[in-house]
Amino acid sequence: MRLTRLDECGVPVVGPTSTLTTKGFVSVGIGPNYQDPEEITQTDANGDVCVDDQGNAVLRWVDLTMLFCNIDPDAINIITGNPLVVNDATPTPEAVGFRIDTALTGTVNFGLELWSGKPGQACGETGLEYGYWLFPYVVQARVGEWTVENAALTMTLTARTSGGSGWDVGPYDVRADATLGTPEPLLTAIG
Repeated sequence: MRLTRLDECGVPVVGPTSTLTTKGFVSVGIGPNYQDPEEITQTDANGDVCVDDQGNAVLRWVDLTMLFCNIDPDAINIITGNPLVVNDATPTPEAVGFRIDTALTGTVNFGLELWSGKPGQACGETGLEYGYWLFPYVVQARVGEWTVENAALTMTLTARTSGGSGWDVGPYDVRADATLGTPEPLLTAIG
């Protein structure tokens, strides 16, 4: 998973803490959210149906449910906007937690990229191929439930995609250049 901070217009932010790559997640659930189509039904004067039609369903956004097992405070900060808790280590302080701030939760935007392996590949001249998913404009993240117990600590975050992304081609070269003789990865862009 790679997270990229976005500004209020969905454009990637450039800077030393603008991106984070982590494998500390378990899964990302992806659920399309549709507006139900309008149904038009009309009977004639004899009670027979003369019009029975339905409009098209409209994809409003995609709901994302992210389950984390190694909870990285910097990732939570990029996703939710909640402030970091930093230790006083000298010379380099590090994030050791985060605070849930009701005024900040869900106020930031981020881009989400995911990679998945493709089974049964042999290494060749071009290396391994991966599945790739891009959600270029993710908004309204929320902290979900977690349980502190004698077991693995997991945390769920939810968010949704938005249209009108300023991602353009993004801050990274994710598609291989065909002139290099490298195959392009499977790409799915949603947003």
